[in-house]
Amino acid sequence: MGKIASNTSVASSAITGINSVSVNRGQQVTLGKSNIASMKTGMTVNNQLMSNLDQLVSCVKQQSQKFPKIAEMIAIRDSQVKF
Repeated sequence: MGKIASNTSVASSAITGINSVSVNRGQQVTLGKSNIASMKTGMTVNNQLMSNLDQLVSCVKQQSQKFPKIAEMIAIRDSQVKF
């Protein structure tokens, strides 16, 4: 069985991928002259979903900043273990 250890450079490169994710929150759905209730509800749900998705992406990005430090701490622990 191979050696399993933390890799700080992998953790850092993972953050690069996460930071490239974005949500165009400014784009909102409009219906024009439609008066169909389910269409209006769909529009409202979609517009709220975009806002919620933007908040989720921001939260994930914020939490991902912890990955390199966690990986560093695990790497220190790994260096003390004899395989």
